[in-house]
Amino acid sequence: MDLDILENENTCTIKIKGQFRSFEAVRAFEQAVDTAIASGHPFLILDLEAMPMIDSSGIGSVVSVLRKARQIGGDVKLVNPSSFALKTFKMVGILNLFKVFQTQEEALAACV
Repeated sequence: MDLDILENENTCTIKIKGQFRSFEAVRAFEQAVDTAIASGHPFLILDLEAMPMIDSSGIGSVVSVLRKARQIGGDVKLVNPSSFALKTFKMVGILNLFKVFQTQEEALAACV
C-alpha cells in the first residue's frame, strides 16, 4: 500500500493506493493521520478510488481516525470509494458514519 498525502489549509487528503491490510499498512496510515492532525489539519479526506481491498484491521483504523478527528472538531470524508470499499463499509455497518463524495473538490467544500 502507498499513501499520497496533500495538505491544504485545514484539510489533509490521503489517497490510499493498494490493498489496505496488515499491521504495516495500518501503522503507516495512522502515522500519516497523526502527523496531519498535529500539523493543524482536523479535516481528513480519504480518497479510496485506488484501494481495491480493505481488511478488518484497516476498517478499525479508519473508524479510529474518524473518532480522533471528531474529538478535535474535525471530520473524515470519503472520496470515490471503490465498489469493494463501499460494499465492505456497508456490510460492517460503518458507511453511514461518513459523508461520501464523488470528487475531492466536493469533499473539500464540505470541510468547514
